[in-house]
Parts: sequence; structure tokens; C-alpha cells
Amino acid sequence: MIFRAATTLAVSLVLFSGCSRSPEVPSSTARSDCVENFDPARDYFPEKTTLEFAENLSVEYHKSYKVVTVRRPSENGAPEQYVLLQCGAPRPVLTGDLANAPVVAVPITSMFSSSATHMPLLVELGHVNVLTGISEARYITTDPVLDRVRQRQVIEYASNNIINAELVISKQPAILMASGGYPDAYATIRKAGIAVVMNAEWEERSALGRAEWLKYMALYLNEEGKAERGFNAIRDRYMALRERTIRIPEKDRPRVMTGLASRGMFEVSGGSSYVAKLIEDAGGAYVWSDNPSSGVMTVDLEAQISRASSADFWINGGEWKSLEAMVKDERRYKEFKAFQRGNVWLYNRLVSADGAYDYWSRGVTRPDLILGDLIKIFHPELAPEHEFVWYKQVPAE
Repeated sequence: MIFRAATTLAVSLVLFSGCSRSPEVPSSTARSDCVENFDPARDYFPEKTTLEFAENLSVEYHKSYKVVTVRRPSENGAPEQYVLLQCGAPRPVLTGDLANAPVVAVPITSMFSSSATHMPLLVELGHVNVLTGISEARYITTDPVLDRVRQRQVIEYASNNIINAELVISKQPAILMASGGYPDAYATIRKAGIAVVMNAEWEERSALGRAEWLKYMALYLNEEGKAERGFNAIRDRYMALRERTIRIPEKDRPRVMTGLASRGMFEVSGGSSYVAKLIEDAGGAYVWSDNPSSGVMTVDLEAQISRASSADFWINGGEWKSLEAMVKDERRYKEFKAFQRGNVWLYNRLVSADGAYDYWSRGVTRPDLILGDLIKIFHPELAPEHEFVWYKQVPAE
């Protein structure tokens, strides 16, 4: 599966030639927004991005181009920089670290995307029309994108988990927005002159930091103003919800556990992860809050039982249909109080016919809705008006 959820997905990407005939994608729209008479004194980006929570991203503005830096584009990856040049402006003289940076004319009119998390960003910015390629349609839950797939305006370039590099190169998208990994595949595409740019929102340690990557997508569309306004509204809703729980004393916060067992071990969210922060902001006390990990970590099942057996709530586990099904997977789940009391909650309220979870797509952009769900679970009296978006209680049978 090419599309990224919470962690790096193990996917084998193989390049192949002799690709079969594929649906044609409409050519890019006319570039009426390109510079016709370049003025070196003019600032072509009057609306600029400011970053408040995102730590893995920065942008530096020049008169006619922007320098975007993704500090950690992939696990153990070196920083990458991209030069976004106003369409029609002359190419700047780039030296030093920027000498070999890809130069992308903006606003882009076409893009391929490797992740379902990019789709809501395009919807929020009103530019779904620039999407011309996706890795696999079965992981998409965004209706406007699915409509374009059905209309053959968007093609798949990595069906069956295999990147068809020849197809990508033949369609010449302005960019391929990826989510890390697979250097060999992307090197081939880059060598053909197509910019592969990394969207590494999943490296952020806070939900608002991840959501702020809406501004990253906006940089390629010259929609900084729209992204600022959209993100600020999400941030303000998040903070307003957080205010309802921030004064709850520690003794009154329910204890919360996460994860699932696998082969005698237990996969849980780290104590410095965005999930742990969401739990805290929702008025919960995470059982692994003292752990420094910012991603998913693995602990011994016995350690999890010792740490979390008295937890009041259990969230973000497996794809369980019932409590009965849970104990068929692992009989020791019965030792957790949250299981005994039926307080197991999963984010499976919205799942596509192909089994794709909307939470992993739209949830990145809308942490305010996730926070509302969690407050409704932990402190229902504090969110009486909120209706669940993604979370659903696991039934007994």
C-alpha cells in the first residue's frame, strides 16, 4: 500500500517498462497566471505563509521564487529543498545547496500524489482539478477525488503496489508529491526531469503541526492566504475545545491506553507522539506519557498489562468488529479494565467499501474533529453538542 497512514508502510516498489495503454489525462490548463512582463522589483507573493506548529517545514521568500525546506523528508533522510518559481519569471541563479535543487513553476497545474492524506488538502484549497495521478484509488475516501477517478481525469500509477515509472514520466506532471522512502523509484522519475517533492507531515509531533502542512500544499498553488485562513479556523476550533479540558486536575483525568498486541508484544503510541498530545488535550492521562518516543513503539505485552491494566479507556487498536473478536486475537485482552467495561473505541465510523479509513485521510487535516471525538469519549458532559465523526465504541458481539 503506497498511501501512508500513521507509520511507514512496508511496500515493495518495482519499476517496470512496457506499460499497458492507460487512460489519457487532460492536458494542463492555460497558464493565464504566468508573468508576461517580468518586473524584478515586484513581489510576486504578497500573501506569505507563517508557520506556528509545524517543525519539519520552512519557507524563505524571494521576489519571484520561494525556497521550501523539508527538514526530515523520510526516516533518516537528509533535508531537501525545492525552489518554487513564479510561472513566467526568469530562472534565478542558484548556488551552494540550491544549485541542484529542483525548480518548480508555480502555481502548478498538474500533480501526482502518493498519499490519501494529500486529498483533503486539495479540497480545502479548492484545487482538486490539479490532481492527475494517484498511486491507488482503493485508499481514497475523498469524494471529489473519487469523482475525478470515475471520470478518468485521474489515473493510477502504482496499482498492485508497483510504481509504473514509465507512465509517470509519460504524463509529465509538474510534481509527484510523495511521503518518503523508495529512493530508487523516485530517483528514476527525478532523472527524467519530474520534481519529486516530499510531504512529511507524518514526522510532526503534534496534531496541529501535521494539520499545518495544509500550508505546504498551498505553496505549490500560490494559495498562502487561503491556507492561512483555513488553518487558523481549524486551530481556533481546536484551542476552544482544549480550553474545556485544560483545567481538569490530574486526579480527575481518565487513564487512557492505545494499541494492540502482536506476537507477544504490544504496539502503542509513544509518550511524545501527536496521539499522546491529543489524549492530553482531550482531558485524558496517557499511560505511557513519560515515554520520549514520538512515533509508534513496541513494548512487551506483560509491560503493557502492568502499565495499562487499570486504564479507563482504550483507543486506536486493531480492526476489531467486537469485543468477542478481540479475545480471539489475544485472550489476555481480558486483563484490561477498559476491555472489561466495554470502553474500547476505534476510528472506524467512516470506512470506504474498499476498507479505507477516512480517519487516516481527513483526520490529518482536521485535528479539531478528532479532539471533539475524544472529549466526547472521555468527558461527554463537556461536548454535548459534538457528534462523533470517526470514533465508534466496539460492541460486545
